[in-house]
Amino acid sequence: MENVLITGATGFIGSHTAELLVEQGYKVRAIIRNESRIEKLPHNVEPIICSLFNPYQILDIIEDTHYFVHIAGLTKALHKRDFYRVNAESTRIWLEILSRYSAKLRRFILLSSQAAVRPSSEPIDETAEPAPLTDYGKSKLQAEQYARRYMEKIPITIIRAPAVYGPRDRDIYFYFKLASMGIVPLVGNPNRKFSAIYVEDLARAILLTMNNDVSNGEIFFVTDGEIYTWRQFGEEIGKVIGGRNLKIWLPGITLWIAACVDEMKSFILRKPALLSFQKVRELLAPWVADSSKFFDKLDFVPNYDMKSAVRKTAEWYRKNGWI
Repeated sequence: MENVLITGATGFIGSHTAELLVEQGYKVRAIIRNESRIEKLPHNVEPIICSLFNPYQILDIIEDTHYFVHIAGLTKALHKRDFYRVNAESTRIWLEILSRYSAKLRRFILLSSQAAVRPSSEPIDETAEPAPLTDYGKSKLQAEQYARRYMEKIPITIIRAPAVYGPRDRDIYFYFKLASMGIVPLVGNPNRKFSAIYVEDLARAILLTMNNDVSNGEIFFVTDGEIYTWRQFGEEIGKVIGGRNLKIWLPGITLWIAACVDEMKSFILRKPALLSFQKVRELLAPWVADSSKFFDKLDFVPNYDMKSAVRKTAEWYRKNGWI
């Protein structure tokens, strides 16, 4: 049985990826911070308690690892330096330890982000010059740069994810929650464009790169291949949720005001802001990527379009009492 070591398996994307790997017959081991996280792991995933910054604790497991899937990362932080420490430095540490001690390693998968590149209202591909807007995006780009340095030592694939949604997500869930209250929010310019992917399709894409040598040494944008507007996305959620849907337009200034309040709360409570000024910059920008390289090289075909994915996501939220 092939062994997979994964980080971030208690999170949104990581949990779906770990579940798929178990279903496909892999022995999945998940690195977690402490025992309190064990109950959040998917079924049949073995917990490995280890700091992201001290992999020397588990050299015996590292030596027996065939695939390393690095999904863990910070999307919110109290201090800017935390983004670079968790998103970039932890990546460098694992690249170094795996290059030294894992002779069986067949692939290192780094889950990066579209935020590592730059906003665009037209599709950009992997050749686009990066110009990230935020410290989150800059830290993900730094992680990519570390990975590039090790590509001659170990087999590495970098996946840049766009907006990801689906069961268990707590970010885009905001739209589903408001729709269940009869409100379809149109934030900023509702016609700004973006790329997206349903979480189960992203997990399939990760699995595909593990099993295909053509992905070695490559960077891929991985989207569902379509371009959406936030108006279109919000209206589709409203249709699926049903009932009376009141469209409310919230100008960009509304987010800036909300971020100001959240930043002040963060300073007082010493907790990361849920809506920071940097996050608002990302939210109000268009984010369109071209994933044709991934489709062509790996023959990837998404299982879900926006309508079917939104419907399945809403069903999960209802079943689990989120809406």
